[in-house]
Amino acid sequence: MTSSSENYYNPFGAVLLALIIFFLPVTFLYIILGITESLLEKDLLNQNPVNVNINGLETTLYPIKDNLLYLISIPIQIWLMILFLKRKSISLTQSLGLYKFNKKAFISSFVLWLIVFALSYLYGYLLDIEIPEDFVNLTKAAPPLLIAIVFIIGAPIVEELLFRGFLFSNLKHSVLGVNGSIILTTILWTSIHLQYDFSLLISLFFLGLLLGYIRHKYNSVYLAIVIHAIHNLLATINILFFI
Repeated sequence: MTSSSENYYNPFGAVLLALIIFFLPVTFLYIILGITESLLEKDLLNQNPVNVNINGLETTLYPIKDNLLYLISIPIQIWLMILFLKRKSISLTQSLGLYKFNKKAFISSFVLWLIVFALSYLYGYLLDIEIPEDFVNLTKAAPPLLIAIVFIIGAPIVEELLFRGFLFSNLKHSVLGVNGSIILTTILWTSIHLQYDFSLLISLFFLGLLLGYIRHKYNSVYLAIVIHAIHNLLATINILFFI
C-alpha cells in the first residue's frame, strides 16, 4: 500500500488525533478504575502517594497507579494509530517509519545523542541544576521493574510511534515541511511531560529535536526508539541507583 500526500490528515486534524490517541486511552482507564474503586469501596492502586510541586502547582500523584495505567494504555494507543491510518488508506510502514536501520546509522545517531547528552549535562552543571527531588521521589515510589518497563520499553515505543511516526509523517506533507514538523512534534512531545520541572523540559526539547532528526535522516522510527530507550535507560539507572 502506498500513500499520496492527499491521503494524509491536515495539520490540525493530525495534531488533534495525536492528542486523542495519547490521552483518551489512559483517561478511559482512570475512569474505569475510579468506578471500580467506588463500587468496591477500595483504593486499589493508590499506594505510595507522592506530594509534588509541578511548576508551582501542589498536587498528589500515585506513581504505581499512573505508571501501570500508562503501560496498559499503550496497546490501545497503538491500535488507535493503526485504525486512523487505515481509515485514510495510509501505509503503516511509510507513515510510522517501520524501516530497518544499519550499523552506520546507529553509530552516527548514538554519537549525536552523546553530544546532546553531554551538552545537557554541561548545561545543568554550569547552571547548578539538579534533578528535581519530586521527580526522584516519584520514580522511586513505584516498583523498579514497573519503572524500567515503562521508561525503557513502553514510553520509547509508543511515544516514537505516535510523535515521530504518526504525527511527523502527516505533518511533513503539509505546509510545515520537514523542519517545521520536527519542531512542532518536539513541542507537543515535550508538552506531554509537563509534570517534570522546567529545567528537565529544556533538555527534553533538545532530545526531541534530535529524535526527530534521526527519524527523518534515516527514515526509521525503530532507530529513534532505540536512542530514546538508551537515553531513558541511563536516566533510570542514574535515578534508581545513584541519587
